Amino acid sequence: MADVQTPAAEQISTAPPTPKRTNEQKKKTKALIKRLISIILVLAILAGIGYAVWYFVFREKEDTDKGEPLFDTASIGSIVQTASISGTSNAKDSASITLTQSGVVESLFVTEGQMVYEGDPLYVISSAAAEEALLAAQEAYQLQVENMNKLQEEMTALRQSRGDLTITAPHAGKLTDVTDLKVGDPLSAGTVIARVVDDTKLKLSLYFSYAYEDDIYVGQEVTVSVPVLMTQLTGTVEKINKVRMVTPEGGMNFEVVIVVDNPGTMTEDMAATASMTGADGIAILPYEDGKFAYYQTTTVATKAAGPVERLADLMNYADVTAGQTLVVQGTSSVDELIRAKQEQIDAAQESLNEAQKKVESEEQNLVNFSAVAPITGTVTALPIYEGMEVTAGSTAIMIANNSVMTVNIQVDDRNRQYINVGDEISLQDWNGNSYIGVVDSIAVIGENQGSGVTVFPGVVRVDNPMGTLMGGYWLRGEITTANSIDCITVPLADIRTYSPEGSDEAVNVVYIKTDEAREGAIDPSELPEAMQKEIPEGCIVMPVEVGLSDTYNAEIISGVQVDDQVYNSTPKADNNYSSYG
Repeated sequence: MADVQTPAAEQISTAPPTPKRTNEQKKKTKALIKRLISIILVLAILAGIGYAVWYFVFREKEDTDKGEPLFDTASIGSIVQTASISGTSNAKDSASITLTQSGVVESLFVTEGQMVYEGDPLYVISSAAAEEALLAAQEAYQLQVENMNKLQEEMTALRQSRGDLTITAPHAGKLTDVTDLKVGDPLSAGTVIARVVDDTKLKLSLYFSYAYEDDIYVGQEVTVSVPVLMTQLTGTVEKINKVRMVTPEGGMNFEVVIVVDNPGTMTEDMAATASMTGADGIAILPYEDGKFAYYQTTTVATKAAGPVERLADLMNYADVTAGQTLVVQGTSSVDELIRAKQEQIDAAQESLNEAQKKVESEEQNLVNFSAVAPITGTVTALPIYEGMEVTAGSTAIMIANNSVMTVNIQVDDRNRQYINVGDEISLQDWNGNSYIGVVDSIAVIGENQGSGVTVFPGVVRVDNPMGTLMGGYWLRGEITTANSIDCITVPLADIRTYSPEGSDEAVNVVYIKTDEAREGAIDPSELPEAMQKEIPEGCIVMPVEVGLSDTYNAEIISGVQVDDQVYNSTPKADNNYSSYG
């Protein structure tokens, strides 16, 4: 049976048909592709430029255009460290005269720039105001003198009264009419304390007729009779008073004072009489009897006010000796008065001093109106002329002695120890002129300038006999702060510095050309890469201890030997030193 082939059924697709793209869409697609291609090209160009910059500018590369390395020879030399000082020059001696009153210039004897000598006349200015000011100052001073004298007298009296607060017996004797006192009682000046009577002797006053005037004399012995005691004593004529005592009977008598020693049984107001023998042997008798009086009686009274502070045992008829303390008064009141008076005196003294200074000032001011040169020097300013009316406060003349100049300097605390009085300093001005200065003074206590800076002011003296250095010049000099003599030195440029890994301390090294190994040499691999690349062939790396240094060279304390060849730098092959490898 023949095979019958049945044709396969046609497969019908169920997918939706693909829509056809329009021309507009095709154009947008092409434009997008073009923009992407443009961006890619721009980025490629920028990347190429960046690579070129890196390659030609920033890329580290071997410099194959180097010349021969340069080496310096370590040698014996000296290193001196200095510090700069500077300041403005001024005349050591200068003077100016300033007028204190107005006036008129009558005469002028000098010109600006003229050399004058001390005492030379300068000018004459008439000033009535200056003369009046001096007169007023003198009158004010005299008033202050009078016031001070018065206060001093009052103080003397107060101090005397303070001494008077201790009351003593004026002489030996016994007390009478004693005032009843106790400690604390207030006493005013003049209060009677007691009477001190000297009863070791008694006085007897009798009157005798002038008929016996020539028979009685001082020193004559007399017989004294005391009826109540029925005794006779020998007395002496102490005084004769030629008075005229007229008796009821018409007689004329004079007074005779007789002194007699007291045996201790006689007292004041006791009746007594006396007789003496004349040249003719006849007894001379008084007109009438008299009464004894104490030989000396003194009333003791206070001289100043003050309370009773201490008191002796005061009793009537108690015996006292000369100078014995009777009463002591408190001094507080007087002391307060003395203190107050001293304050017045101190204030008056200040006023007196000021008045005296004013007189001296006005005297000097008047002198300034007929001035002479106060110093030897050059007239540096003369703003006045004859006939000119000058006013108070104006400067008449300025004189400077430029033979010796000074320069005020300031030394900081780091360098103060290196400068001393007497040190010589070389100075220069901006024109290159040189001068030798000597340190006249330098402070021992610094002045704090803030921010931790302390300076020490000083003065440098410069002899200027030729007068080439003028006031106002700016001078600069140097002082030696440290030096090292006969030491190994190399140029500063030969020393490199690095910090080992893991350390904050810097290490100074040099590259020494040598075929020999040295103890202490550093393995170049320990150095930073940049330093490794600059080490010339045939050099070792040696650590060095650096001492003093100046602008160009440094002292090597250890690590370098004399005549060592120390690497400095490597120039370009064309000997161009502007760039070192």
